[in-house]
Amino acid sequence: MDRYTVLKDSARKKARDARVSDYVMGIGLCAVVLDDGRAGVAYTDRKAIPWGCSLYDELPRRNIPVEEFIEMFDSSDTLMRSLGMAAINACINFGEFEVADIMEKVEILNSDVVGMIGYFDPMIEDIKRRAKLLYIFEKEKMPGTLPPNKIPDLVPECDVLLVSATTVINRTFDSIIECAKTDRIAMLGPSTPICPEAFPEVSVFGATFVTPEALQTIYHGGGTRNLYREKTGKKVVFVPENGPSSKRMV
Repeated sequence: MDRYTVLKDSARKKARDARVSDYVMGIGLCAVVLDDGRAGVAYTDRKAIPWGCSLYDELPRRNIPVEEFIEMFDSSDTLMRSLGMAAINACINFGEFEVADIMEKVEILNSDVVGMIGYFDPMIEDIKRRAKLLYIFEKEKMPGTLPPNKIPDLVPECDVLLVSATTVINRTFDSIIECAKTDRIAMLGPSTPICPEAFPEVSVFGATFVTPEALQTIYHGGGTRNLYREKTGKKVVFVPENGPSSKRMV
């Protein structure tokens, strides 16, 4: 069974007969709210959305079992896949977790080469101060970044690997992990599903938990920083007790 099937199965088991009460496809994030008050978000890949003012003849219905949204995770459509990821996160990202920034849990030595998959601007300067070298792999042309086709050449050099959970949505996670020679791997970003059974290679999960009120923020075009400022979202971390490098990563 592949990891994505494991992820969906985990979400179904935790769905608890919930139904989707509302959802939003925002310019920065997609979000799903369940009728029991749980909510989840996922990244919106704006540049992958087809051109046009009316993308769909029919929109997803509300007040349907969340399992129907979970199935969207396998869609070939970018927005539907993000809605599926948000529904999965609504099901599994709840409970008591430590409220913290993931970088508080990732040990970086001055001898470490760090690989960052995705552009996480707020943490770049801090990592550069702590590490020997930082590689940033990003498909968009950003200052100081490398294109994804450099991943097979440079990721094997990395002592620490920080992987955007967007790689789960676009299904590039496996090809990246296959290149890694380290077990010091963290998954981060608003799309992160805290699901160690699907991602046993991950030593630290850094996720975003949201309240139903987050939909209003996202309706207005807000992203993760807006969620934190408006206190409709918070950063949480999870370190699997028996995960790889659980004693070395933190």
